[in-house]
Amino acid sequence: MKITSNILLALFFAFAIVNLFAVGSGSESLNFATKPLLVTFLAVWFFLQTRSNPLSSSHFFLVGLMFSVIGDTLLMFVNAKGELFFLLGLGSFLFAHLSYITSFSKITVFKSGSIWRTKWLILPFLFVLASVIWMLWDTLGAFLIPVVIYATVIVSMSAFCFNLKNSVPNSIFQMLFGGAILFVVSDLIIAMKKFKYPEADDVTSGLVIMATYLFGQYLLTAGMAKSNTTKRESIT
Repeated sequence: MKITSNILLALFFAFAIVNLFAVGSGSESLNFATKPLLVTFLAVWFFLQTRSNPLSSSHFFLVGLMFSVIGDTLLMFVNAKGELFFLLGLGSFLFAHLSYITSFSKITVFKSGSIWRTKWLILPFLFVLASVIWMLWDTLGAFLIPVVIYATVIVSMSAFCFNLKNSVPNSIFQMLFGGAILFVVSDLIIAMKKFKYPEADDVTSGLVIMATYLFGQYLLTAGMAKSNTTKRESIT
């Protein structure tokens, strides 16, 4: 199993490089061929890492990865099929983040986490959410409600992740929260490009979006896999 897991991770990083090349070179066919497989490799790797003794947190996280694969696939058709696919992709990632929130809550309930014990720590997350909504408010139009809902959920995901501080080993927390922040950054750039600065360079923004997204998903997945192992070891 270890060899298979290593192959899956190698495939993820190899396909990530190929996908970034596709984005940089503007190769739509290569992008279509690689993008749906990226988080799929991570999901299968995560399943193999946790299948012997999966915790409930791992079940929910795997569901989130599956919704991410669906979201990645739907968003590829926005240019060809229209904005409905943007909303469908947004909805898929909304459910992905809700699954991630649930998985974090299974590791430690919110009331026993760092934010609950030190309530002012929620302020930076509220500031980020308010700032994003304020910056985009006049440009969202018909997308106002879905984007505000999505922004609230993804910032909440990062807050629930931060709430794990002192509840998991510091190395695991750093991976998880680093991944959450990169995910937020990736989606923020998407929003700014789509609604605020559509004239921004497609290649540069596309590369930054995919790089932060893929590394964010990897850190979250690797952190959750380690968390599952650590929790199991502490139980046994």
